[in-house]
Amino acid sequence: MSDTANLRRWLESGAKSVKGARTKLDAINVFPVPDSDTGTNMYLTLQEGNRAISKLPKGASHREVVAAFVRGALMGARGNSGVIVSQYLSAFLTSIDDRGGLDKVGPAGIAEALEIASDAAYGAVVDPVEGTILSVARAAAKGASDTLSPSADRSTVIVAAVLSARTALARTNKDLPSAEAAGVVDAGAAGLVLQLEALAENIAGPDALSSLDEVDWEIGSGRSRVGKDELSSVGPHGGAYEVMFVVAHDKDAGVSLREDLVRIGDSVALTGLHGLWQAHVHTDTPHLAVEVAQAHSARQMLVRNVALSHIADRASTGIVALTRCPGLAEPLADAGAVVLVVPDPQALKPRALRRAVKDASGRAAVVVAGHPALRAAALELADKRRKPELTVLDCAHEAQVVAAVAASALATPGQDLAEQMAEAAAATVVGSSSGDALDHDVDLLLSRSTEVVTLVLADGVNPSVADAVRISARASAPFADVNVYRGGHLEPAVLIGVEDMPS
Repeated sequence: MSDTANLRRWLESGAKSVKGARTKLDAINVFPVPDSDTGTNMYLTLQEGNRAISKLPKGASHREVVAAFVRGALMGARGNSGVIVSQYLSAFLTSIDDRGGLDKVGPAGIAEALEIASDAAYGAVVDPVEGTILSVARAAAKGASDTLSPSADRSTVIVAAVLSARTALARTNKDLPSAEAAGVVDAGAAGLVLQLEALAENIAGPDALSSLDEVDWEIGSGRSRVGKDELSSVGPHGGAYEVMFVVAHDKDAGVSLREDLVRIGDSVALTGLHGLWQAHVHTDTPHLAVEVAQAHSARQMLVRNVALSHIADRASTGIVALTRCPGLAEPLADAGAVVLVVPDPQALKPRALRRAVKDASGRAAVVVAGHPALRAAALELADKRRKPELTVLDCAHEAQVVAAVAASALATPGQDLAEQMAEAAAATVVGSSSGDALDHDVDLLLSRSTEVVTLVLADGVNPSVADAVRISARASAPFADVNVYRGGHLEPAVLIGVEDMPS
């Protein structure tokens, strides 16, 4: 069996480098969307790859370690930067494995692997932009290949790659208008340089780069942080929502998936190996992205509002909403939740739930679920985790999810967020209807003190069915607002929630 100590050491040190620089990478993140999460996304992606390796026995072969990291990083990729770096490292690792492994690959093999990885990174992006992580990937490959000679050794080649990568990183400040305006280099490019530096220190020794000048990430008088107002008009790469999902398909299906996503959004990135595709898109129509995901047989879809995620503090309590209703993704995300859409609650993967929780907060999160099976999965995860600390609300109906998440958006500062959400969920009387006698079914739940009526309609149910509810509610609950959502679930026809005014 191959000795994988150096391989594991490099992958671990690369993740640690990004973890250490995570806050600064987030701060200089201005492209494709200034949402201050590039460092976090890259770190969580690398962490998932290393987490997969940690489950292997110590005697696992080089190929087994590579396969574990590749699958872990692919399935755990976060954001545009995470998708690209997972594709880059997957291609590089696979290439060096084919050439005998990290300890045996020669200088020409390293240069070729960097070229293959660069091509893979470009291939993951529908609309490649220079002055980004892609430029650094290409520069590293060129620097390595230009150094090849009969006398060149492994150390010479990988150090040359880092030198070229650093030069390209500095140039991103001029090549990328948003980076120049902010006075920074590209965050994704900086993250990739950290991986290459860790690789060089692994191959050439810990002091291989000590005499070389590093690149300043903040340049000139520009500022590295963007504010809320700038996020409201983020330009051509600025869909308000980020949607990510994994599908199992063949290579040809990846082409149609890419085309479907391009039609509804931008910042489209797609990475895949062994029949699995990780898809990423920024869009103003998240329901259409969810529909694309479902059409390609995705079992769960992660949806978040980019601007609200940017404003949120990862040290604060996050909100995770688990729903089987695709149509609820947008309003729940608009209220500040990280939304995991699971049309078949029995198919929820623990990995997807762990991911949603990590995306919501680094400290603590409140989980609210719209189905008993989803709540059971959340409780199981809460029993196993210490960080972030999870509070799973005692509810399992979609209308209660709507009420609880709405309460979180209006929560009183200084009071316990989970408690306020729990009170809103508990105050929501729930039911369902076949739709044929919806006004009668709702009337049974109404009172003079009813303040809000929530109706979540199944796929194919005409919104006009709510008209009779509005008419009858005027008589029995004159102060009630009737809110109608197209849930898009299969059954029952209508999910009902009724909230009374506080006594």
